[in-house]
Amino acid sequence: MKMLRDERAYQVVSYAVIALLSLASAYPIIYVLSMSLVSEQEWVQRSGFIFLPYRPTLLAYERLFSGSVFTGALKVSVMRAVIGTAFTLTMTLIAAYVVSRKHLVGRKLFLLLILITILFSSGLIPTYLVLKNLHLLDTFWSLIIPGLVDSWSLLVLKQFFEGIPKEIEESAEIDGAGDWTLLSRIILPMSKPALAAIGLFIAVAHWNSWFDAFIYINNPHWMPLQLIMRNMFANANIGSNFNPTSVLNPAQRVSTESLKMAVAVIGTVPILLVYPFLQKHFTKGMYLGAVKG
Repeated sequence: MKMLRDERAYQVVSYAVIALLSLASAYPIIYVLSMSLVSEQEWVQRSGFIFLPYRPTLLAYERLFSGSVFTGALKVSVMRAVIGTAFTLTMTLIAAYVVSRKHLVGRKLFLLLILITILFSSGLIPTYLVLKNLHLLDTFWSLIIPGLVDSWSLLVLKQFFEGIPKEIEESAEIDGAGDWTLLSRIILPMSKPALAAIGLFIAVAHWNSWFDAFIYINNPHWMPLQLIMRNMFANANIGSNFNPTSVLNPAQRVSTESLKMAVAVIGTVPILLVYPFLQKHFTKGMYLGAVKG
C-alpha cells in the first residue's frame, strides 16, 4: 500500500513538473503570436504587454505581405532552405559514401582532412576573399556554396553506412551492382532515418542563418527573411516601412512591435510545419527489415 502511495506521489510530481515546463515553453510562443495579432490602438491601451488580444487582427501580416521587400526576402529564404538542403545533403551523402569504403586509397588522409575542417575554420576574411575572387558576392550562391558539404553530418552518415550489414552489399555486388547502383538502390533507401534527421538539421540551419547574408549580400533582392528580421529588431524605425503613417485610424494601424512579432511568427512556422512529416523517420530503423528479408 505504501508503495502504491509513493508511486502515485511520484506520478503527480512528474506530471506537475512536465506541465510547468510545458507552460514555460508555450508562454513565449503564445506571447509572440498574440503580439502579432493586435492593432496599434490596443497595443497603446494595454501598455504594450499583451498575452491574449481582445480584438485579434491580421493587419500586421497584411502590411508585411503588401511590401515587395518582405515577400522577396521570404522567397529567398524558402529557396535557400530547399535548394541549400538538397545540394548540401546530396554532396554530403556522396562524400560520406566514398569515405565509408574501406578499400578507398588514402581513406585515413581524407578522414583527417574532414576532421580538421570540423576543428578549425578557414576564417571570415579568407572566405570573403575567396567568394569575392569567384565573383559570388551579392549572389544567391554565396549563401549555398560555402556550406555545400557538412563535415559533421558527413561523419555521422559514414558511421551509419558502415553499420549496414555487409551481407546486403556483398549480395548486390555479386548481382553486378556498381557503386552508383549500390548507393542509389541499396544504401539510400535504407538510410532514410539518418537522411531525414540530418536533412532537417541542415534545413533549419539554412532557414535560420542570417550572418552570412549580412556579410556577403548588399543587394536587397537577395536578402533572406532572417536578415530582414535581424534588421527590424536592430533598428526601431525600420518597421515604419511596413506601417504607413497615412493610415490615420489607430485601429487600422499596427505598432512596430507587432510587425516584429509577425515576422518572428512567419520565420518560425515553416520549420514547425515540416518537422511532423520527418519525425516518423527518426526512430524507424528501415534497414533492420532488409536484414530479416
